Amino acid sequence: MSTLREELHELIDRLPESQVAPILAIVRESTPAEDGGEKWPLPDFVGALSSGKGDLAARSSEILRAELGRDAE
Repeated sequence: MSTLREELHELIDRLPESQVAPILAIVRESTPAEDGGEKWPLPDFVGALSSGKGDLAARSSEILRAELGRDAE
């Protein structure tokens, strides 16, 4: 192991627990995935609010017509 890696390991071991998560996030962003796939899987909540129907604001008239059964103007 190189001297720089040894120093990094030593410094990480001395970090207070409250600083581990932010440093881990930075390291994860900088590290390529081992399997060559996506770097890191996204959390389950990502995309939870997506309707899959495109921009709802642009389609508001269409949505209102469908829901109310009449033309929205």
